[in-house]
Amino acid sequence: MILQPEKDKNLVLTTRIIYLPLFVSGLLLALKTAHSQPILTILKIAVALAFVALLEISFAHKIKKTPTKIVLAILAILFFLAALLGIMLITNENS
Repeated sequence: MILQPEKDKNLVLTTRIIYLPLFVSGLLLALKTAHSQPILTILKIAVALAFVALLEISFAHKIKKTPTKIVLAILAILFFLAALLGIMLITNENS
């Protein structure tokens, strides 16, 4: 998955723009659920931050070489785990 440098910059810029609403919605969710589900909220925040950190690291390494399949697999797992924890927080809060 090697892109041209200009496309790499656009991809990185796009993902960083997407981070903003994700962080805002995560913050609102955390403020709503922190008192009733503190452990699950902390776990969701940690997984989401790990996803963003690994994504940024993979972008930095991608400039030099293609990211390994294991990094891409971990990114996918972290993404779906963060989404699952967010859904669990919402459903537990509403019930």
